[in-house]
Amino acid sequence: MRGGATITGVGTEIISEGVGFIGEVARLTLTYDEPSTNSTPSIISKIPTSNEGFKSLGLMLGFYQKEAGFFREVAPEVRLRIPTCYYNAVDGDDFVLLLEDLAPMRPANQLDSCTLDEARLAIDSAAQLHSRWWEHPRLDEFASWLPAPGSEYFEIIKGGYIAAVEQFHTVFGHLITPDVAQLVNRAAEDFDAALEAGAGRRPHTFTHGDFRLDNMMFGDGPDDPPIAVLDWQLPFRGNPLCDIVYFLGGNFPPEWRREHQDQLIERYHEGLVEGGVSGYSLEECRADYRAAGLTLLAYMVTGANDIDPDTLTERGRDLIETMFNRYATTITDLGSGDFL
Repeated sequence: MRGGATITGVGTEIISEGVGFIGEVARLTLTYDEPSTNSTPSIISKIPTSNEGFKSLGLMLGFYQKEAGFFREVAPEVRLRIPTCYYNAVDGDDFVLLLEDLAPMRPANQLDSCTLDEARLAIDSAAQLHSRWWEHPRLDEFASWLPAPGSEYFEIIKGGYIAAVEQFHTVFGHLITPDVAQLVNRAAEDFDAALEAGAGRRPHTFTHGDFRLDNMMFGDGPDDPPIAVLDWQLPFRGNPLCDIVYFLGGNFPPEWRREHQDQLIERYHEGLVEGGVSGYSLEECRADYRAAGLTLLAYMVTGANDIDPDTLTERGRDLIETMFNRYATTITDLGSGDFL
């Protein structure tokens, strides 16, 4: 039942084609025996991907348990707009979320980038999330599903990274420069040092982990919220600027990022201060942003053994190639290797 009426039919529309790698998302259109004004016309379902390589990666890294944990324990306390969760269950390899349908908000598109005003909304959302959990003692309560550097999760990432380096160079090496290729190898030789220098750098907070435009929606109508943030399968506890470098580095052409990143980082820092963060200077924030570029190596390399380009949609291939090329350029521009 929903809104006092009984659901009599469900229509399904896949809406994540070529967008999500770890999960499959569908809009479920509901019909009722006696619909009322409280009857929800549609909801969003999320289940594991049918791509066996990506599903294996998601299960190995606990992505489904993380999103379930987020909606169970963190979502009620976040200050940004996220979908309401109606149902949340994980059982072994099975995972189901039923979420609020935020339509008619407009899904963003990582390949198309976004406007500067929309980028500011995203940066403000990150500052709101990060300031709420800035070195917060309650982060320890989420340790069973929210990993921190040094945890078993990052040991799995380490093993996956080292095992995938050769395959990464073979399949994706054409997307990066020789200098970044050398840095990929250096990180494999001392992954712990690379992790500590990037994601492990203090201060720590709750990070989204996949903070990109494909996981955001923007509101155009007078009653819409300006932005909503989706997909909470990759959160971790660590350097907050990991979300920022991932967003700016992967969502925009290098020329655009170079032109606007300084002002956006300054805006982010102002948002932290407004959110109650103290004792953290803009200079520290900029240094943490540069160091966080090291985490982009893991996003590129880890799981390369599980990615079969022939199984991806055309958009999926375009997205991976565009992201990896942008990440490599960002790492070079920021001199992130200096921190290793």
